Amino acid sequence: MLSMSQPHPHQFELDIKGPFDFQRAFKDVTRAPFQLTERVNVNRMTGVFPIQGGIVGASISAFGTIAKPHVSVQWELLENESDPASVQSYFHDLFQTRVDLRDFYAHVADEPVFQKLIHQFHGFTFLRKHSFFEAMTTAIIDQQLNVAFATTLRERFIRSFGRIITWQGEEHWLFPQPEDLIDLTPADLRPLQFSQRKAEYILDFARGLREGTIQPSKLSQLDDDSLLDALTKIRGVGRWTAEYVGMMAFGRLDYLPAADIGLQRAIQQLFQLSERPTEAQVRARGEAWKPYRGLATFYLWHASES
Repeated sequence: MLSMSQPHPHQFELDIKGPFDFQRAFKDVTRAPFQLTERVNVNRMTGVFPIQGGIVGASISAFGTIAKPHVSVQWELLENESDPASVQSYFHDLFQTRVDLRDFYAHVADEPVFQKLIHQFHGFTFLRKHSFFEAMTTAIIDQQLNVAFATTLRERFIRSFGRIITWQGEEHWLFPQPEDLIDLTPADLRPLQFSQRKAEYILDFARGLREGTIQPSKLSQLDDDSLLDALTKIRGVGRWTAEYVGMMAFGRLDYLPAADIGLQRAIQQLFQLSERPTEAQVRARGEAWKPYRGLATFYLWHASES
């Protein structure tokens, strides 16, 4: 267990466009098992974050209103090196400060289903995963599993291969990093009830990140189509996984994971269809939501859960 604290943390403000419902966003990001990696107390979220090779402890405090949010980040470098500019860029990406939900709302305003969802989830948007590795590992674990068992596997993975860092008196699990898996074989994941294939996929992906054959900085520069093509070339990554990772790691707002069973069920329920739509039917329906199909997906997912 690592316990660190420095006397003079850095601080900066996030320029987040309203509407932004920070309480709902904080609650969403700490759904099981990620209550291990973040702690939320009303309008404050704390955690430890992997940033450019360093580990940063951060406290994100949100004030103001949904219409006029004010978000402040206080951070300390806990391990290795990470420059202030990289830390600020990381949190701007994590909170997707370039996104203006008003544009999305205006685009889907004529759709009765989305009129209701905008009212129900006004100001709600997704925060990105902490890292490309976390997003990809989460997606691989989730492949073809029900939510409950996928959640169990994610928690086992964090507790088995992550580590606890105590910062400002609170214990936070750091999601396993590629370097943490360097000595593992698929046999080490099998007792956690990972399939042989999934264990191989995760360890292969971690190796690619360590060795530099997979470079997230280069992937982030690709357009949507090229990124999707590059991600699906990674072993174990089909279109659904690539679309999910594109949303959650790279903040691509127009990806539509149309093969997602939860999304298909949400569309059937909310649009009052007699049958669950096929992947092709979801893609056809989603044409009207461009270029915000990812945000539309996020709202539909949450509507089906509420």
